[in-house]
Amino acid sequence: MIKDDAEFEELLTKALYRATALDMEETPSDAELEHLVQPSLKFQRKMRALLRNPTAYARNKRRPIYVKAMRVAASFMVTLTVLFTITIAASPTVRATVTNFVRTWFDDRTEYFVPNRDLHTEWTFGYIPEGFELVEEYDHMLLIQRVYENNDSVKIIVSISTGKAFIDNEHSDYYSTRINGNIADIYVSNDIEYPSIIVIFHEQTGMRILLISEIDISELIKVAENIS
Repeated sequence: MIKDDAEFEELLTKALYRATALDMEETPSDAELEHLVQPSLKFQRKMRALLRNPTAYARNKRRPIYVKAMRVAASFMVTLTVLFTITIAASPTVRATVTNFVRTWFDDRTEYFVPNRDLHTEWTFGYIPEGFELVEEYDHMLLIQRVYENNDSVKIIVSISTGKAFIDNEHSDYYSTRINGNIADIYVSNDIEYPSIIVIFHEQTGMRILLISEIDISELIKVAENIS
């Protein structure tokens, strides 16, 4: 039996020390932790962005969430394209009044429009850079889309559709050329937080081909050259 409070406190202290020792036995050593804890690909991408441009990374982290969401929406506008295409498809009056490929410039964006028509579904994608795999495929009467991704989570998005699309033009250097005889607008990113974009009007089918990626623009052009 416990004789007094002093003996009780002594036993309690010993029990606490013993419990702490048992907990420490189950804690991995520093060497073991190095093998157990591996940074995720997302964390590694963030660290690379931080090391490339600490100022831009810090500025991006200070932006409110809604601003970041708006920027993503400005770069990846496929959803907007689909929604507007559905509207055009349902309106014979609108379809009848628009007959040409239209490009409209604004201060912060470029608007593209091609009239709605049945999609040519037999497309081939003859070149994809090494290390990229097809991770998403979507074929619909209003949109054909392919998404490729590599081990660093860098994506190549290829969309073929009609209707309206908005392109961010504030963070890129623009020039126009022809790819396989088709009108091609090239938006070369000048900001690491924004992808490069290629917009092609495929004259034979009347489709708009849209390519979006962070890869080198020469590689993205090569992808575009091998779509048929």
